[in-house]
Amino acid sequence: MKKFTRRFINSEERKNTRSATFYILLTIAAIAILYFVGIPALGRLASLVSSLRGNNNKISSSDITPPPPPKFKYFSEFTNQQTLTLAGNTESGASVKLTFNGNPQEVLADNDGQFSFGVTLQDGVNTFAATATDQSGNQSQKSDDHQITFDKKTPDLEITSPSDGSSYFGSNQRQITITGKTETDAKVTINDRIISVDDSGIFQYTTTLNEGSNTFNVKSTDQAGNTTEKNISLNFTP
Repeated sequence: MKKFTRRFINSEERKNTRSATFYILLTIAAIAILYFVGIPALGRLASLVSSLRGNNNKISSSDITPPPPPKFKYFSEFTNQQTLTLAGNTESGASVKLTFNGNPQEVLADNDGQFSFGVTLQDGVNTFAATATDQSGNQSQKSDDHQITFDKKTPDLEITSPSDGSSYFGSNQRQITITGKTETDAKVTINDRIISVDDSGIFQYTTTLNEGSNTFNVKSTDQAGNTTEKNISLNFTP
């Protein structure tokens, strides 16, 4: 009986040993398969998910908003300078297309959105406007239409009264009025005093003469900055 029991126990131990060895080998194989096959597969899957997510972000973040219309900095609407620099701002890095008197030219705005163009004016009225195109190809609306008048002609100036060299006598003639005519919208000064000019270009200035010679410098300056000057001398004897 004891021999039978011992053989039975030994047989069970051998079975248990074989089972344990089998499960250990199976576990090692499973770990090896997971390491060499499963982890790379998981990596590829994660990469695919990340790629899809990146594509979705790219699609959702695509730029379809046009830049603002270029805005020009201050410039004089009248000038006697034939070459000018037109500067302004828009979206950073945008391509700015200027159409000046029908002729296009193009520059890139800098990192601050600043841009500038050098232009040559023709006599009279010059017209221009601009658009901006960003790096995604979106184009802005056209800017406001602008005009600059190039004028090199000096304004007409006529002193209608009194005549140069006129003489005045006594207290009744001490106060005189200088009258004249110039270009409409011109600015007139007499001895650096600003004189009002009406819609017809007529001006007048009343003053009191000093004893002896009185000199008056009459200056007319048009909107483009061109100037015409005339001097008259008047004599007064008390």
